Amino acid sequence: MTAKEMFRKLGYKKISMEFMGDELRKIKYENISNKDRIEFYTENQHFIEINGNGIYVEELQAINQQCKELKWLHE
Repeated sequence: MTAKEMFRKLGYKKISMEFMGDELRKIKYENISNKDRIEFYTENQHFIEINGNGIYVEELQAINQQCKELKWLHE
């Protein structure tokens, strides 16, 4: 299952992907029901959760999948 599918299952929608030229710079997901957002920044390989509700295990799994798809994790 892709990160996008995992986030969708949790009520998140990918609201944007930002590019600089051909390079992906940012991915934003938003939870439609509670307005939580998770944003991935490719320039320095970090993500943030916005709204302060913390990260649930299912969200962490989707975050890990997104990191794998961005090739941030080395197995």
